Amino acid sequence: MAWPDPTTNVTGVVATFDKTAYTYKRDVDSRLWPALQAKSPILDMAPRFAVSNYKFEWESDVAPTRTYASSGTAGADDINADSAIDGTETALTLAAAPTDLQVGSIIRNATRATPIGTYGVDELMEVTAISSATLTVARNVNAAVGATAHTGSLIHDESDVFEVVYAPREEGSAPGVNKYKDVTLSENNCNTVDFYLTATGDQIATMRLVGGDTMDNQFQKNMTNLQNQLEGMLFYGAIQTGSSSAVRRTKGIDQFISASGANLDYSTKDVTAEALDALFYEILTDNTDPNDKFIIACHPSQARKISAFGLDKVRLGQTESKYGRYIDTFKSDLGVEAEVIWSLNVSKSDLFILNMNRISIATFRPFEQAQWSYGDDGVDAYRQRILGSFGVKCVDPLKAHAKLGYLSW
Repeated sequence: MAWPDPTTNVTGVVATFDKTAYTYKRDVDSRLWPALQAKSPILDMAPRFAVSNYKFEWESDVAPTRTYASSGTAGADDINADSAIDGTETALTLAAAPTDLQVGSIIRNATRATPIGTYGVDELMEVTAISSATLTVARNVNAAVGATAHTGSLIHDESDVFEVVYAPREEGSAPGVNKYKDVTLSENNCNTVDFYLTATGDQIATMRLVGGDTMDNQFQKNMTNLQNQLEGMLFYGAIQTGSSSAVRRTKGIDQFISASGANLDYSTKDVTAEALDALFYEILTDNTDPNDKFIIACHPSQARKISAFGLDKVRLGQTESKYGRYIDTFKSDLGVEAEVIWSLNVSKSDLFILNMNRISIATFRPFEQAQWSYGDDGVDAYRQRILGSFGVKCVDPLKAHAKLGYLSW
């Protein structure tokens, strides 16, 4: 027999199977996502946007570089060489040729103090020429009191990092002097996720509500599984390589930010307040807006370590009817607050500091439902399949986010 038409409003015939309110609607995205987000605060914080293809791109606005690593050579006539140096050397060798450093820029050593003069003022230098990776600089351009004119500090060393303080423009200079840094494009894929519900003919026939109960029970279990899949995809999606016939997969947050030049700490190997403060410092010095929404995402075993911060300190506001403590927000020593959210879908070995203003989920195919009524194709069952296709967007992965790795547990 055919499954009753729900549009006829027939009552008292069979179980309606509408306990989840998704049974007879093909487009279930608008109802399914709120339920998923209620189960997962992380998914709730990640906004969604529509894309028109399974492969999508987005722009990242790239600010001109402010810091440059140097590469002094011992014995060379560089201001940052290990030996044979004096304060009058004018060659500064960088690790790589700069792409957007301009002649006339004022720079200083960002790695260490370079005191000169009576009051120990840090030395400023002016870039007067650029030849490949070698800069010619004028020394001691700030003419510190008590210092010898054009003689700079002797403290510069190999592999120090130098930063641009500012880049003044000459009056009447051509517009080409103010170099424009073009945007960069990032790309990712969407992958498909689904779940499947079924009630057999005998389950339907036993009692009017048993079929509905069966579907509702399966639905709740599958919702939890789907939430785990989407969180796993968000954190650990791995882009496919090789043949185009491989299952299409999205790239996750971990793959985005575990890259050279990112804010990564694999040496501390433990969750400490000092390690978190250091990573927030790196994020902020990368010119990330401190007012953005940050979270700390980690496994429960690492969340327990955060809750143990300051355990030996006196706390006010304790109640006699409660025992124990849970830290739900970490505040860095620079004043940035991040909600601590634990998830079993984050590896015990990882902790992420995520800027939720720069993470979102791409929707290629919203969640839709296909259903087969009892007897439609000869199968003794009523079945539903709910399916969608989504990807991960991560903006400024090397600057706006951070990760603690190799954690002990």
